[in-house]
Amino acid sequence: MSSLILALLLAGAADPQQQAAPTLQQLFDTATKAAAEGKCTEAVQAFEQIEQNQKAMSAPTVRAAVDVRKGYCLAMLEHADEGEAAIRRGLPVLAARGADFAEEVRQSHLALARIATLRFDYPAAAAEYRAVLESSTGRDRVRPLLGLAQVLMFDHDGEALRYAAEARALVQGNPAFGKRDVAAVQTQYARALLNAGRVKEGYAELKDSLRKQGGLDLKVDVSDLSTRSDLAIAAWLDHDIDSARNYLAYTGAGRFKDSPFTRARDMDLPPCGEAYGLKPEDSAIIEFSLAEDGHVSGVLPIYVPAGRTAAVAFGRMVSGWSWTPEAAQSIPPLFRSTTRVELRCTTGIERPPLTAPLKQAFADWLETQHVADAGWAAMPAAKAAPLERAALAEARAKGDRAAMLFVLLALGDNGTVSQPDRKAALAEAVTLGDALSAPAAARAYLAITEASVSHEYGSQDAALRALLARPDFQNDPLSAATLRVMIAMPRFRRRAPADGDALLAGVTEGNALPDRHPLKVAALLQRANIAAGKGDVAAAQQYFAKTGLTSRQCSLLGLKPAVRGVGNVDSAFPMAAQQMGFEGWVKIEFDVATDGRTIAPRIVSAYPAFVFDEAGVGMAKSFRYTTSYRPEDGVACTAESTPVMFRLSH
Repeated sequence: MSSLILALLLAGAADPQQQAAPTLQQLFDTATKAAAEGKCTEAVQAFEQIEQNQKAMSAPTVRAAVDVRKGYCLAMLEHADEGEAAIRRGLPVLAARGADFAEEVRQSHLALARIATLRFDYPAAAAEYRAVLESSTGRDRVRPLLGLAQVLMFDHDGEALRYAAEARALVQGNPAFGKRDVAAVQTQYARALLNAGRVKEGYAELKDSLRKQGGLDLKVDVSDLSTRSDLAIAAWLDHDIDSARNYLAYTGAGRFKDSPFTRARDMDLPPCGEAYGLKPEDSAIIEFSLAEDGHVSGVLPIYVPAGRTAAVAFGRMVSGWSWTPEAAQSIPPLFRSTTRVELRCTTGIERPPLTAPLKQAFADWLETQHVADAGWAAMPAAKAAPLERAALAEARAKGDRAAMLFVLLALGDNGTVSQPDRKAALAEAVTLGDALSAPAAARAYLAITEASVSHEYGSQDAALRALLARPDFQNDPLSAATLRVMIAMPRFRRRAPADGDALLAGVTEGNALPDRHPLKVAALLQRANIAAGKGDVAAAQQYFAKTGLTSRQCSLLGLKPAVRGVGNVDSAFPMAAQQMGFEGWVKIEFDVATDGRTIAPRIVSAYPAFVFDEAGVGMAKSFRYTTSYRPEDGVACTAESTPVMFRLSH
């Protein structure tokens, strides 16, 4: 088939005296070899050179062959839409050529299946894998069978197990497959068993797979990681906790310095409830890769017993996570290429921060400046950062100060951008806001955002008080109210300031804000807390009544109790984890009682899976928060969450 394409290329080549080196044949050889070796950047460049030869590309078969091969590489380079479009252009042409291009057609369907899988479109992926399966015989059936097992194993209808069992039967005893090949197939079969609830069978299958791979040793590649990580899941489900830790130890997970996976940004989780069929006790194991710039790719749900909808929900959330480039690059390449986290749904409702009304005022003003909508708005932070930098350069070149301001704020808000760059971006944004004579509320939003990034935790109050002292902010009701409430709130291990009630009175008294404005409600709630703390229950009741909330409701904005103490955390590190050299983290979610105690703590995310769950829950029980007032109920606010890191002294 390759020789046929070469013949077509040569037939369409220009006169040899006019043809510049390299030749079309050399370019095609280079592109094909690079694609086969996974060097897709090199392959795409070679294919693009071939595309420049109009005479050669006028042959429909050549055009189609280049499309499908280049399309596969574009998809591998995370240009999925462009890659899929190219493959779908070329596929019908090659399919019409019959047996000569059967393998090319097969590879095209496999590429489309991969694209659909990474988009979490499992029905589309299954359709592509079935198209391959129908035209495959013998050993060629193994790959589509395993693909079908992967994308169907959350449907709980037995189909995934049937496909995986057929793949297992094809490789066992077949001399064309080595022991490690058979082990890889068994691992996928066992994974389908685990998701079907057949834990003991899956556990036994994985142990046999491990034996075929040579047992537990210090040599670890991606296949070893997969089997050992699945064994940890199986052992945990079988209540064999010591073995689960041991298998994880031999993956290397959580056993490299500083546990850089703790430094992710925006680790959102799907909500519990009917939307995704998730209950608080449901757990999931999600695998992903991490690019050097910190964005997540290749997300693959591994264990999600709650079903396909839940698997897709968890997968999509992880796809939006980001790390700083520095944190990503500090992770060993093997673990950057494949790692896993343990996840659960969240029972919390994300409430906007206290600055939300100011942010809206800024957005309303910016709209009057005719700034174009950003293409990066819905992207993960790590992917958005280079686009934001490019947009800033373009706005500077055009002298478009409003566009510059918009992008500078985006860079300042982007947690994957270095701290010095964020500070510089926000400082420039504040200057531009003044130069453009933005309304006081818009300028206050910029100034508060800049203060939150540029000042250390202990000096933020002084920075906020300095902003409140500015006449332009004092005279703007929204700016003044925001600053007053922010200053008056208690913070980590710090009670509310002595003048907190007086600051809040400036928000709650008078008609500067409507009675049900979120900032006035937040201020009333905090005044109720302060009054109750002084023993003035009658005043607390009056303040709370003015909020219009029920006892079970929290503020419309992000008003939460502050940490007073965390207990004896030094003794919380599990001895077994210390002895095995694990480091890691958990994120814990819990309710907070009005007296500051935590209620029903639960792990919602963890790395490595299972190792620190029990310790994290135990630690959360010792946390204490500032007291809150509620007239009838013992819960201050639901679903507070906090990360806890477990690090060894090196």
